[in-house]
Parts: sequence; C-alpha cells; structure tokens
Amino acid sequence: MTRRRAPVLPSLLLLSILTGPLAGCASYAYYPLDPPPYPVLPVDESMTCTGIAASFRYSARRAARLEYWLAVGPLAGYGNERFPMDAPKQLIDERRRLDALTDLQRFKGCTVMEPGPAVVEERLKLERSVRPPTPPVVLNSRG
Repeated sequence: MTRRRAPVLPSLLLLSILTGPLAGCASYAYYPLDPPPYPVLPVDESMTCTGIAASFRYSARRAARLEYWLAVGPLAGYGNERFPMDAPKQLIDERRRLDALTDLQRFKGCTVMEPGPAVVEERLKLERSVRPPTPPVVLNSRG
C-alpha cells in the first residue's frame, strides 16, 4: 500500500460504515399526480338536463361564495378558525364538481354551461348584493 492511498482508505471505510445504517432510512420519492376526477354519483347520472343545470348553478354559486370569502375574508361572526385552511380545498372540490357536471351535460346532450363564466357571473351578483346602495338623487326645485 502506498502512502498516497493510506488517507483515502479510512475515509472510504468511514463512509461505508455511516451509509450502511442510513440506507434503510431513505424514503421513496412520490411525485404529485393529477387529482382523480370528481366522482359523478348515481343521483347525478339519473338527473334530467334541467336537474343537472340546477345542480351546476348551485355549485357555481357555492364556488363564487368561496372565492369571495377567500378574497374578502370570512363573514363577520362566522367563528370558524379553520376557514383559511378548509376553504381552498372546498373551492377545488367545487371546481372539480363543475367540471364533472359539464362533462355529464356533454355526455347527455344537454346545453353545456361552462364553469368559468358561470362562477364569474355568480360572483358579480354576490358583489352587487353586498355593496351598499347608492343614495337616490334628489332634485331640489325652486318653484
């Protein structure tokens, strides 16, 4: 053994001793997958086009409320500390439900309602209803 290799040998030995016990501690890498599609329930499949449209509008209204509350904050007196943690997941679920209902409308041959514009329309309705009314214009006549 030459003198050059002598310092390398203990470091390799130390490296192999340390990696042996740690080899079992390694974890596998999990890559995030796309979420599974929203489950369409048998009740959804048995609905008429009118029923699907009503369910779609309800989901759009719910998604619009969640978006509004996330932007403005929870309602006063709502009293739910978990709202900031739960609302984003609920919003994702509502969006997935809207996509599933849109697919069901296409499959059944119904008039298809697109999720994006429907949620925007419902949010505009909500924002209009929350704004304070403008004071009426009073004309003072002299006569």
